[in-house]
Amino acid sequence: MMILLRYVTCFFAVLSLSCGLSTPAKSQEVDLEIVLAVDGSGSITAQEFLLQMAGYAAAFRDPTIQAAATSGPLGKVAVSLMVWSDASARKYPTDWHIIANADDANGFAQVVLDFYQQSGLENKMGGGDTGIGAAVAYGLQMLDGNNITASRQVIDISGDGVETPPQLRRYLTLPDVVDEVDRRGVTINGLVILTDFPYLDEWYKANVLRGSGAFVIVAAQMANFAEAIHKKLFREFSHQIADNNYDFRGKIVARRNAAVE
Repeated sequence: MMILLRYVTCFFAVLSLSCGLSTPAKSQEVDLEIVLAVDGSGSITAQEFLLQMAGYAAAFRDPTIQAAATSGPLGKVAVSLMVWSDASARKYPTDWHIIANADDANGFAQVVLDFYQQSGLENKMGGGDTGIGAAVAYGLQMLDGNNITASRQVIDISGDGVETPPQLRRYLTLPDVVDEVDRRGVTINGLVILTDFPYLDEWYKANVLRGSGAFVIVAAQMANFAEAIHKKLFREFSHQIADNNYDFRGKIVARRNAAVE
């Protein structure tokens, strides 16, 4: 147990120095910092991965999402997209981007599509098992190292499967990182694709979601991903909804630790 504790502590202490994250040159304050963590594991085909990236790009080009992103007191959010897969595999993040107007949002949409072309599964990115805990740990370090401050920090995990325990070496899993997530006050939301696990939303609710008002959005199949990501980003970006824990239909709901949509 002590060996594991030292391993976890050292990981969080040194990863920010070694992962090479790109950051803005000057510290900026925004309403929300959000890591969009996209599943690139072996269960995701190249076509499914493209559907995910196209769904994110379409969402950021949508005027409703653009208005939501600028609805807070500061009128801007910070976003980065990161592709994760096996716990042992390299993570692939974009730079951090400040969204303060429609042009910024449209620009990030193009970044997402270019990122896919330059670094996608066609170029051997991803594959392997489903390392959700390692993805969360990397997301925490992205939030730490971006030279941005916000009242809300969110890591979005989208995926189609449960976490796969590492087989050969010791890597971080969800039980290793949840205490650190809670200590930092970071929210973890989810977007699940039910193609392989019909009750994956329940598993996410029990094992992945963290923080007050955390929620999971369901896409019954990959073809529904674009609609699901639009729904999720609207809820996360909208200042009134985020502050009051509205549901997507605009009705105030009781504040709770996790909700399933």
